Amino acid sequence: MSQESHLIEILCALSDHRVDFVVAGGVAMVLHGVERTTLDLDVAVSLEPDNLRRFLEAMTDLRLSPRAPVPAEIILDRESIAALIREKNALVFTFWSPLEPYRQIDLFLTRENSFDDLIADAYLLEIRGRPIRVASRRKLIEMKSRVRPVREKDINDIRALTELEKKERFE
Repeated sequence: MSQESHLIEILCALSDHRVDFVVAGGVAMVLHGVERTTLDLDVAVSLEPDNLRRFLEAMTDLRLSPRAPVPAEIILDRESIAALIREKNALVFTFWSPLEPYRQIDLFLTRENSFDDLIADAYLLEIRGRPIRVASRRKLIEMKSRVRPVREKDINDIRALTELEKKERFE
């Protein structure tokens, strides 16, 4: 399965399960027109319990399981998530396929990368006839500016997004 097809498969499954989510990270960069390689999907998901249950159903249908040795249902318990953030410095909760490790989705856990924060100015696009929300360039720049330690790929992403913004203003 190609990089594009497994990412599209995951996006379509989330949409088909009516999960409220916003795409961020490398896939959002690509959807904004930045040429870059990425294999995993980073998403912010609404923390409403019914929405999280739909998300878990999508993960089951995709045969993706938690990378950490904990039950997937832990994401339904806000106190457990707060403990993961506090005790393990967890920023994401990862679902993956051990047999196909490139099939991976990272669910943001922190308030700074929350659904409520990213949805405000997310834009809507259509992929295979399904509505997909993508974090705005401004939010992606903010997110990448907060990454510590600073990584070369984040610096390059910020530069590419800034160039896209400049180019768009002059067109």
